Amino acid sequence: MTSAASESACALCGGPATEAIDPPRRTLARGVDPGDPSYSVTVILPDIGLCAEHSRDVRGGERLVGWCDDQCCRTYGALGEPSACGLPYEKLGPTKRS
Repeated sequence: MTSAASESACALCGGPATEAIDPPRRTLARGVDPGDPSYSVTVILPDIGLCAEHSRDVRGGERLVGWCDDQCCRTYGALGEPSACGLPYEKLGPTKRS
């Protein structure tokens, strides 16, 4: 357990978080020059606070955590469920490159 977890709520149920896990990095954009693949924009999201039960579920792959990047939210929640702004939580992790 980290000190950040002890001060936050579980992202999935709102109960006390007992553990903080690292979210995946998200590459949001690549450079406009296809000849220069070295440029990218990577977002590092805050740690995900989870209670013991949901931490086991997430690590075991039984539950997925999503992220709402709407300016009013920027929070974690259960993948596909509506966030506070009404948009669904989207998948975290690598995205397909265009």
